[in-house]
Amino acid sequence: MSDAVREAKRHLMRAGLLSGAPDEGVVPDLILRSWRRSIGNSADATMPSQKFDEIDTDSILRRAADPVLDRWQDQLVDTGTTLFLSDRAGSIVARRASDRGLQRKLDRVNAAEGFDYSEDSIGTNGLGTSMVEGRAVYIEGSQHFNESLSVLACAAVPVYTPSGLVIGSVSLGGPLAIASSLMVTLTKEIGQQIEERLKAAARPQDLALAMSFMRYANSRRPTVIMDRETLLANTPGLPYVSVDSHVVLWDRLSAHNWALANTARWDIDAGAVAVTARRVVEGARDYYVLHFAPVPRDEVSTAGPIGPRTHVDTASREAVEAAVTVIDGPRGSGRASRALDVRAGRGEGRELEVVILSTDTATPWSAVADLLDGGRDVLIRRLESVQDHEAGPVATLVQDHREAVAAGRRNQLLITTCVEASSPELAALVKHWGIDARTEALSDSPDRIPGLVRSILDQVDTTRRHSMSPTALQSLMQWDWPGNIAELTATVTTLASSVTASVIERHHLPEHLQRAPARRKMTMMESAERDAIVEALDRAGGNKSVAAELLGIGRTTLYRRLRQLGLGDGEASL
Repeated sequence: MSDAVREAKRHLMRAGLLSGAPDEGVVPDLILRSWRRSIGNSADATMPSQKFDEIDTDSILRRAADPVLDRWQDQLVDTGTTLFLSDRAGSIVARRASDRGLQRKLDRVNAAEGFDYSEDSIGTNGLGTSMVEGRAVYIEGSQHFNESLSVLACAAVPVYTPSGLVIGSVSLGGPLAIASSLMVTLTKEIGQQIEERLKAAARPQDLALAMSFMRYANSRRPTVIMDRETLLANTPGLPYVSVDSHVVLWDRLSAHNWALANTARWDIDAGAVAVTARRVVEGARDYYVLHFAPVPRDEVSTAGPIGPRTHVDTASREAVEAAVTVIDGPRGSGRASRALDVRAGRGEGRELEVVILSTDTATPWSAVADLLDGGRDVLIRRLESVQDHEAGPVATLVQDHREAVAAGRRNQLLITTCVEASSPELAALVKHWGIDARTEALSDSPDRIPGLVRSILDQVDTTRRHSMSPTALQSLMQWDWPGNIAELTATVTTLASSVTASVIERHHLPEHLQRAPARRKMTMMESAERDAIVEALDRAGGNKSVAAELLGIGRTTLYRRLRQLGLGDGEASL
């Protein structure tokens, strides 16, 4: 590869994304697009891939691809080429090298099973770029973003499931001396053979769902077709779908009584999006068609505080309304976070002091008043902890602050409380102030759990190494969470530190979460069978073949019972 290509890449990295394109003809448009994405994602341009995860050797992709890769490895022996297979996240899950010397060279640049070769991580390369572009690619020498790959050339194609989703990619690579663009044709053939095996292994209902989806694929209306294990979206519907949304939508669909009405409607995203769902029954199978529509801004609920407010003149009413924020809800339900979200939304940015109340310690109300007088924002947590005799000082504090705000003071007083757990006098006082928002226990609002899990993982897993499978999320949504958000945070934090795989599956969860009852009530026989399967999977370390042997049933029977009992495999959907 000429020095002109390397220099064009270095120029783009120095000049930035807003710089003009290199001289025409030096770099193909596909490579230039990938370079720009690589720079934007801060991909590593010098070091070999450093991110490593354990791989699942029993995944649907591996089961379909292994015989194909083995057959082609025999045909490509002594050619100096290597076959790579990656999953949809870009991690290499299989490698077939033609000789051990080549394997050692590949190991030195971490081109080995378990290492991350996504475009986000290591920049322009066959495995990652083919999935982003959604087509076959040929990349050689310095066209690679990472310099450790500049001595190689590769052809790669994305691998699609029967329902049209990218499940991974396959690449054929080798030293520059043996490189040829004809490798693209060969790689396409290998990819097609893997896709044929995926199609042969697909569930009939997946293929039927894909056929139904074709009716809506070109619709301009955001549309999703789904059952418990598969979700297909047309292009306008893509912004509304993810692992989280699949779990939440299925929970809503399962809770609806379809015997009474064949259509269901509800709002998501705090009322900003309306969902209309329809059940379709075709023979022995059924699925759901969901349409999404943004709710006009003036129709989204903007209801004011719950309860009465102190009367003030019109000119100062807005400032006084923002002076005190009261959040009501059970302890551990995210009251403080909700209060801080309100504060952040007002964008004042003053210094914040947090005061946590306790039944064991007298509250220094005069000190709290001094903080407010000094212009600081104050968050008072757990107001329900104080006794009746403290209602007077609390009322005075709030009244004085409101009067000061009406006179021009700009700081905020935020209060979290639980009216149901408060003394009668304090409860009456809170209702008199007015409640700005209420939070619910996790058991009463399971739709919040996927978003909370993602937020917790972002905080405790800064490398973004982990994600949660749909079936694991379903188990979390079925648990009662007596410890509310604190319990959820502790659970997710422990999983992020203890699970070595990139995807946290149901079998990684603590036993009590694996045994969380399904939304529908199971019979005694089903409950016993479910517990036996969970125990067998736990003993087998998640290996379903071993679990089936322990249970004395066939693997196919185990997969069927997993789905029927709400223990579906995280990769059950193609």
